[in-house]
Amino acid sequence: MDLRIKDSVKSVFGGMKPLEMSELVLMGLMVIVLPYDWQLVMWLLPLLVVNTIARIFAARRIGNPSLSKGARWALWLMVAFFAYQLVSMLYSVNQANGWNMILRRLPLLLFVLCALAADSGYLTRSRLRVLMWIFTLSLTVKFIIRFIVMLAVSHKFVFASSFDPVHHTYVAMYLMFVLGFLYDEWLNRRKDMSRTVQLLFSLVVLIMLAYLVMVLSRTGIAGLVVMVFAIIAYHLFCLKVVRRGLLMLAAVAVVGTGVYFMLPDSARRITKTLTEVSDGDTSDARFLIFSSSLEGIGQNLPFGTGIGDKEEVLAEIYKAKGKDFTVEKQYNSHNIYLDATLTMGIPGLLLLLAALAVPAVMAWRRRDFILISLVFSVAFSGLFEALLNRQLGIMFIGLFWMILLASKEVRTEN
Repeated sequence: MDLRIKDSVKSVFGGMKPLEMSELVLMGLMVIVLPYDWQLVMWLLPLLVVNTIARIFAARRIGNPSLSKGARWALWLMVAFFAYQLVSMLYSVNQANGWNMILRRLPLLLFVLCALAADSGYLTRSRLRVLMWIFTLSLTVKFIIRFIVMLAVSHKFVFASSFDPVHHTYVAMYLMFVLGFLYDEWLNRRKDMSRTVQLLFSLVVLIMLAYLVMVLSRTGIAGLVVMVFAIIAYHLFCLKVVRRGLLMLAAVAVVGTGVYFMLPDSARRITKTLTEVSDGDTSDARFLIFSSSLEGIGQNLPFGTGIGDKEEVLAEIYKAKGKDFTVEKQYNSHNIYLDATLTMGIPGLLLLLAALAVPAVMAWRRRDFILISLVFSVAFSGLFEALLNRQLGIMFIGLFWMILLASKEVRTEN
């Protein structure tokens, strides 16, 4: 048994150069600490940049020949999206606020440039899977710790922010991404799993699902529903595995019904939202935020307000509507697409959509469900949160955008 483990470790990590190994270790540390505190990732990022520079000098060349054409396009589009924010500074009145926002988003650019600057051929599919499992197990450990603390303090199930101090939309984004990875593992590697491994794998899946439900994120629940039905459709219409697809559909119906009755708090929040939407109820703050953002966009087409002035524009609209509480809380657009359009106008929105679309198309052609799940988790969560306004989202997007797009294109067919 020990010999098999040593052989497996050697097959995954053998042949790596010291600087490649140190970079992989740094990325491993980042994915461990990300679910707990984004600031720890921020402290590790300069080390990653230094390591990348050292690899450039060691190779005596700058550039990443291992990148596929699609990955290169996706990374450069993200650079262009960041660069256009600098352009928007030219017509921003509040320069101090604009530079503050740009500095806040700088880690996203650094991650992308690391992927573009040095050869990432060492980042094979097996090493990528190691990083993904580290991230998954880090989330699993965090759930167990939070669950034990919750029971010790309250002696009952507690949902929403009291279960996890990290904002629920961001936790849901992490979990949707991990569930997509776990689906990829099941689809491509289930035949190689022993019964013990299958049992542990199923336990991890159940923990991730329980985590998603217990943070009481409407974004996460809605995203999970979309993911599940997309997976069922893929099995029915693409893989032509009708029996498996129908069994999955029946399982979803049974589990969904059980969750609805066993976890009334989660069900109540979802049904309340659906009722408000169907009745046209605009009392919810998010409706006010979205409508105000659209109004601000309409006033500042085609190039937006500039990155420094979007908050002032929204504040004026909120005041005009007599909603001072939104000014006090400094509500932003709560939508990555509205935020980009309000800030940088139509060019900014097009760059953002292209940066998401290119890796999505590339991932679908490769049937790379890990990359698909990353794009989906970011794109869907971005409907309800301005992810690039907080470093909590910037660190996640930058780190995994770099890892997945820089990883060597190896496809394991089903």
